[in-house]
Amino acid sequence: MRAFWLIFLGLLLIHQDFWNWSSEEIIAWGMPVGLIYHAGFSIACSLLGVWAVCRAWPAFWEQYAAQQDETIEGTTEKNLINSSK
Repeated sequence: MRAFWLIFLGLLLIHQDFWNWSSEEIIAWGMPVGLIYHAGFSIACSLLGVWAVCRAWPAFWEQYAAQQDETIEGTTEKNLINSSK
């Protein structure tokens, strides 16, 4: 988890790309360098978020949800059987 926070802080620090503010250079697909930078930055943040969810998602929540689904399904079936009599 330490790596996550280091990457997060690194992305936080480089978010304001002051070195590209005055650049009007067109790089690829007719887009300026600042726009391409922020597109890459957004992709990096998305990947960091996916990584955080995959690593930090508590497995017991999944087990609890599965147990609740089984309980609800069982209760519903019993109620339907009793109400039809």
